[in-house]
Amino acid sequence: MKLHFKPMPGLTIVTLICVAILISLGTWQFKRLQWKTALLTEVEAAVTAAPLTSLADIEQSIKAGDPVDFRRISLTVNVDSKARPFLVYKPRQDGIYWRAFAKLSQGERHLYGGFGVVRDDKKETYELSYLPEGEAKIAGYVRKDHPMGRIESWVKSEASPETNRYFKFNQTDDWDNGGQIKTDIYLDISEDETDANLLPIKRPEIRNNHLDYMLTWYSFALILFIIYALLHYRSGRLTWSENQM
Repeated sequence: MKLHFKPMPGLTIVTLICVAILISLGTWQFKRLQWKTALLTEVEAAVTAAPLTSLADIEQSIKAGDPVDFRRISLTVNVDSKARPFLVYKPRQDGIYWRAFAKLSQGERHLYGGFGVVRDDKKETYELSYLPEGEAKIAGYVRKDHPMGRIESWVKSEASPETNRYFKFNQTDDWDNGGQIKTDIYLDISEDETDANLLPIKRPEIRNNHLDYMLTWYSFALILFIIYALLHYRSGRLTWSENQM
């Protein structure tokens, strides 16, 4: 059998462009699938690992490349509970709230811990009163804050250090850390528990539908190619004939 094919110039150009776009979208979803799968694997390794017990443990885990986001931790730190905490906007349906971030210290290592939330009308007088002055035993989860993207920086409200109004953790990148741990790491502190072994495992809700999306885009590309071939076949531009000996 010999194939005879006379392509329609305009339709061919449009089809090639569309197929290229669809394949690109499918490939992008494939890369997203790989990234999301690796992320979920890292999170699962972190949440099921034994709790950390010091800020030094966090530093060593990061240097070793071990996942730390959502990993449990309990430790004794020095807290200046009388110092004014940084307040970060925390949206809620019943009003305007702010989350308090206080500086935690262990020797030369420092990190911020996120504690409870306070109503907007109470923020000026809010203190971490439930923490003792000086050393305090706390438990919670290690969290890694995502960097602010370009679009997020456009839509997010600007911080106002003068009035202690922030809309993202360390939004101005000038919180006084002074320690040896990266400033995008903080602790999500429990107000009810001081033993990390008693804390429930906290898994983030991360959807991973990229395999479906990938197959959808690739299917569209295949369907478009089939339609292209059928149009040429029905117009007599795509035919088969037996070889003549």
